[in-house]
Amino acid sequence: MQKQAEFPITGEHMGHKVRAGGMKRLDGDGKPYPTANGIHGTQVAVDYEACTSDGVCMDVCPVFVFEWLLNPGQAGTGKDKVVQQGSADWNAYRSDKSDPVREPDCIFCMACETSCPTQCIKITQP
Repeated sequence: MQKQAEFPITGEHMGHKVRAGGMKRLDGDGKPYPTANGIHGTQVAVDYEACTSDGVCMDVCPVFVFEWLLNPGQAGTGKDKVVQQGSADWNAYRSDKSDPVREPDCIFCMACETSCPTQCIKITQP
């Protein structure tokens, strides 16, 4: 992730950093842009506010970096739940966010970043 100083670490989740969670920042036009759910990951950074959960990143990733996450703040157990690709629950959680739970496995092919319709994924090589 470029400009890491603008997005301070506010937590950790499933072994990756969460940046700017709960912070308010400004978009390119100077309008407030909340990041209540933060930006998950550093080398594979997913902006949870922009993610529309269409799952294309999961479909194109050759090393399965992403898995679904039960969206925090929704009714349920209150715990994060990772759903395995191909499991019975795979389509049931298509409204959840794509979580880079295997971020260290990324091979920097850029398939997810170039395929994401909202451009909410940014890949930064170390």
